[in-house]
Amino acid sequence: MTKRLEQTQQQILKHHGGNGAHARQMITNSYNRRHDERFWQFWDEVVAVNHQPSDGVLDMGAGIGQFVKDCAERYPESNIYGIEAAPYMLENPLVQPENVSLLVDDLNQPQAQIALQSLSMVMANMVVHELTQPIKMFKAAYQWLKPGGRLCVIDVVRQPLKDYLSQRYTDTQVWGDQTTVADLEDAFEHFQEHNRYHPDDIVFMLTLGGFQLIEQTSQSEGRFVRIVVEK
Repeated sequence: MTKRLEQTQQQILKHHGGNGAHARQMITNSYNRRHDERFWQFWDEVVAVNHQPSDGVLDMGAGIGQFVKDCAERYPESNIYGIEAAPYMLENPLVQPENVSLLVDDLNQPQAQIALQSLSMVMANMVVHELTQPIKMFKAAYQWLKPGGRLCVIDVVRQPLKDYLSQRYTDTQVWGDQTTVADLEDAFEHFQEHNRYHPDDIVFMLTLGGFQLIEQTSQSEGRFVRIVVEK
């Protein structure tokens, strides 16, 4: 293990509140809600438009491999890759089809052995805000995608403190004596992490590297953004 990867693993664990098992369970439990029929309709109509059977598909920040498994079953003739750094996500992974490769890699500086211009689709779901910088990840995705390949980014984006805290507390709880210093510190630390980028910031970074914007959609009353770009 490289020192850089170890640092990233420590950073991700801290971001997950020091409780990897809880983070794993939360992500696992919310998967079906986040990948419902409407999601797959969007995926087919917007992301998969230039996919060919021989093209590879990549999930950056694969977690326990739920999205990877779904893609492997939807595209049985394709090589499906998942990149993950957190050890607790890779413990007892899902049983995957034979066309799946789960790779341990640091998305702050990807080194995965994926052939250049071999992918038609890349997903980065709730990954950008976890990185110290996303530029190297975006650059790697661009290099791995074939011309016409598409990258989908779904992530939390900048919002006022009032809106962020209202999802966690009532007004009286924020000021109340029952709210501990530790809990408030956790809330404000996550606010800083989740508030790093405006949607236009993400689009700027992607188009700076040569991607063309296909879609930019605000979700959940502006708390999230979904962006699709094409090489």
